Amino acid sequence: MKRLGFVALASTIAITAAAPASATVLLPGGVGVAFSAFDASTRGVQLDSIQSGTTGATTYSGFLRSAVYRNTLGTLDFYYQVAITAINFGDEVYNLTSAGFFGYSVEALVDGTDFDGAGFFTAANNPNTQGPAGSTTTASRNGSGSVLRADFGANGLEGVGQTSATYIFRTNATGYDLGGTFTTQDGSVAQRANFQPTSLVPEPATWGMMLLGFGMVAGAVRYRRRGGKIVYA
Repeated sequence: MKRLGFVALASTIAITAAAPASATVLLPGGVGVAFSAFDASTRGVQLDSIQSGTTGATTYSGFLRSAVYRNTLGTLDFYYQVAITAINFGDEVYNLTSAGFFGYSVEALVDGTDFDGAGFFTAANNPNTQGPAGSTTTASRNGSGSVLRADFGANGLEGVGQTSATYIFRTNATGYDLGGTFTTQDGSVAQRANFQPTSLVPEPATWGMMLLGFGMVAGAVRYRRRGGKIVYA
């Protein structure tokens, strides 16, 4: 039993140590987290996508674009982009939010390229007119962890033809459905049904605890008979 316990504990340590640390982790209650550049080599395969109009908004119009990719790690990435075709003078689309991520781990990534070619995602072209050059967009997450937000800062959309970068939230989810929401805001709000995660893969530490549990169970079922009675080792 001791040997099994040590093996399980060693497995736990090895698996946990193998999990890479990430500066982009977006925890519940997190505010002002910097997006990290997306590593295109981990993109994987697109599973689903939607482009729709800005239904509900009265001060601007355009397109809300989203997609789900299964990345090369085997989990799901959720993609979001906003494109403006008309906007009232003086207004500015200043964020996008997505709901339905309660209980999932999330990393905040950004891609400014036209990565899908003939698809509807396009390269970012919103000029930074309110501050020094470079992205000022940051990620936030509400206290329960359900709602994710990209706050554009000086990268807000305020002109016809402007398109945001594509913001990518990498999760530990393995399944998805259309039970979430995608929202953009300026003087009015556009919102529509969108993708959300539905099932998750255990974190490395969870796998380690499971292995440790298996080792304990294996030890407990070792027994010997003495005087007609079962005695556990």
